[in-house]
Amino acid sequence: MADRAAWACGTGPGLLGYGSDPWCRWRTCRRYWVPRALADGVVGSAGQQERTDAHRSLAYAEADPVHAVRHRALSRPEATDPCLAEDTAEAAGRARADGERALSAELFVLAAELTPVNRPALRLSRFLTAAREAAAAGDSNLARRAANAVAASRPTPAEHVAALLAVVDSHSQALAGVAGLFERCRRLASSDPQSLAAIRANVSNSDPHEALGAARKAAELARSAGRPALEAASLTMRARMERVLNEGDSRATLDRALALDVAAEADGIANSPQYLAARHAIFDDRLAEARSRLTVLLAVAEQHGQEEDLVDIWRSLAEVEVRSGACAKALAWAGKALDASVAAGLSLGPACYTTALAQSTGGSFAAALRYAAYGERAAREEGDVLHRNRNLWMAGAVRLHTGDINGAVTAFALLDRTEDSRRPADPSVFRWQPDAIEALVAAGELTSAQNMILTFPATARQDSATGAGWTRARALLLDRAGETDRAVELLHAAAEVFRRDGLPLEEARTHLARGRIQRAHRRQAAARTAFQDARDLYLLARAQPMLATVQEHLDRLDGQGRSRSREEGRAGLTDSEARLADLVSRGATNQQAAQQMYISVKTVESMLSRIYRKLRVRSRAQLLAALLAHTG
Repeated sequence: MADRAAWACGTGPGLLGYGSDPWCRWRTCRRYWVPRALADGVVGSAGQQERTDAHRSLAYAEADPVHAVRHRALSRPEATDPCLAEDTAEAAGRARADGERALSAELFVLAAELTPVNRPALRLSRFLTAAREAAAAGDSNLARRAANAVAASRPTPAEHVAALLAVVDSHSQALAGVAGLFERCRRLASSDPQSLAAIRANVSNSDPHEALGAARKAAELARSAGRPALEAASLTMRARMERVLNEGDSRATLDRALALDVAAEADGIANSPQYLAARHAIFDDRLAEARSRLTVLLAVAEQHGQEEDLVDIWRSLAEVEVRSGACAKALAWAGKALDASVAAGLSLGPACYTTALAQSTGGSFAAALRYAAYGERAAREEGDVLHRNRNLWMAGAVRLHTGDINGAVTAFALLDRTEDSRRPADPSVFRWQPDAIEALVAAGELTSAQNMILTFPATARQDSATGAGWTRARALLLDRAGETDRAVELLHAAAEVFRRDGLPLEEARTHLARGRIQRAHRRQAAARTAFQDARDLYLLARAQPMLATVQEHLDRLDGQGRSRSREEGRAGLTDSEARLADLVSRGATNQQAAQQMYISVKTVESMLSRIYRKLRVRSRAQLLAALLAHTG
């Protein structure tokens, strides 16, 4: 944990000695042992004959039998050799079993190239395996090399699509450079049921309605062709798109996929109906079910899965524990996902988002902001819109919690611009809008907040946890409109929904919002009760950042109570006016005072005018002198 904290701060020793910047460390981190990498570098800089001789020598010097075979294969770059091809394929299988997917991919390519041309089926099979291994390793260059060899081997449409998909998968969420491959897959898939496996590729770069149509067609053709694994993959994609678009019965579709009883690892755990069922359980806040499903998948991934599968499952487990209020567990799962992503050279966008989420509840707001910034940068550079937006959400939410309202509004405005064209119809899939509404209300941008509230889908259940989040945001807007009692009533109702669904952090946040409203209207006893309710929940969850925030509110409230008689003597200032006078005299700007008192800037300006009039002053300096005179 200490090393990870140093990573986040950019202060620890660089991985492999490449400096302290975390971005540089991720760029330079590799699986291979440094001396072996240096040896390969020296060989790579030599001429063709020198490289051949060097690899032949290294084959005898290498103690690891797998790497020894690799050097033997590299010493025969332009000739076929069936015996060496078999040895190389066997070494590739051992590398795969050991989790060395990049090495496995390279060896399968070499084995295919060494396979005699009079055995075309075996050559093609090995190139296809190499492409899949390169995809698992995230090596897009090697995946393209294998895919090009497949294309030159007169493959069937299904085989050609499988190779192209490997190139797509090797880019993970970074799909900016593979858009043309999707169209090639569609053309190849037009007449072959198996080829329609193209729909299992990440469709975030495509139109979701088009993806849903392709998934439905693929499922029908796969069923007619008697291909249960392909049918399960197609139904899984169909269920995913139905959920995103809120179109059709995604639960029934997913149940059909699960009923086919295809092993989760058959098409990659992340593409399996079992994993999608766990994700949907998270969206629906069926947390016990989600945890149970993910625990089963974790065991499968540890035995059969890829590193990226493990990262996805650890990240999902972190989300479950955040929603459940188990902050320490969430930090642990997020830490494993981040460490594995760095070690394996995976994209940092997803893991940084999850770590920012866990840090914002159980760690520190400062660390959460750093991780969100790193994640947004990684996702933006790789064209990963989904995780760029999720990291922007975290940045906005943390700034909202810390009182940086302008920063929060800026982050949410950027998210809104990038998310608008692909916004999910189901608000439980991506729950950022209520936070954005709260930031807009705090900034006094009430019209914008009202317009965003009107986007709440009519099909969403108001009594769900997702609906309760929107209810909390609406209550804050109602309070600004003068309907304080109605706002408090809605906050009580939202808190009950969160309590029923076992979401203590959401319940505590709702109590905190109620306390702020009550305090702003000088209902001190009601405010104290609400703050104490929030504190008790945050304490049980070990939610340190928010616990500190609510304790500040309680301390401030208690301080106001102790000094009430003194404040009433300040030329007739009300409690709110006395509080504002204290803030301004200590150097707070109007914006900062508005944020701390949970009122608008216009209200601050109006109150300051009354304070100046009552104390007969014209400036902040004169205000400070007057306050000192009244307390002296």
